[in-house]
Amino acid sequence: MRLFAEMLRSRVGSPLSLASIARDLNLSQVTLAKYLDILEALFIVFVVRPWHRNIARATLQAPKVYFFDTGLVLGDDSIRFENLVACHLLKNVQWQQDTRGAPVDLHYIRTKDGAEVDFCLSQGDTLAHLVECKLSDAKPHRALVRFAEQWPKASAVQLLRECKVEADFGSVQLRNAAVWLASLEV
Repeated sequence: MRLFAEMLRSRVGSPLSLASIARDLNLSQVTLAKYLDILEALFIVFVVRPWHRNIARATLQAPKVYFFDTGLVLGDDSIRFENLVACHLLKNVQWQQDTRGAPVDLHYIRTKDGAEVDFCLSQGDTLAHLVECKLSDAKPHRALVRFAEQWPKASAVQLLRECKVEADFGSVQLRNAAVWLASLEV
């Protein structure tokens, strides 16, 4: 289980293939799924599942794994930043679920052609927010623009760790991550 947890540290923010890790560790996928459940129960990691209106179809797609302690994440600043945003969004979702009984959840979106947005917040079966994380970028991420057009009722925001000027590009907003995260509905 220790080796599995170590391997997860470098796979943050990527769709998790238990089959691939199972081959590397010479263990069964069932065993790794149980290990993942244990790591979740111990609040070491949390899983972000893909968003899909069809729940059965969403469970077939690979989840992403993030660490509650961002110090455990191996990778560059962008991966650690994405993990930090995931933690903040998860806590906000849990707060809304616990205090309001709100049917909100945290997911990500990825299509068969590889277009992906880091996170989406859903309210029931509708998308409320599309969230992409970048260290600094003056133009919106192509997949975020695509999904903003596909779900026009969802707020599309690209969070920037280092944001010199906030801007709007059509329906996509470029925002300072600290300010936007602090202003989330609480």
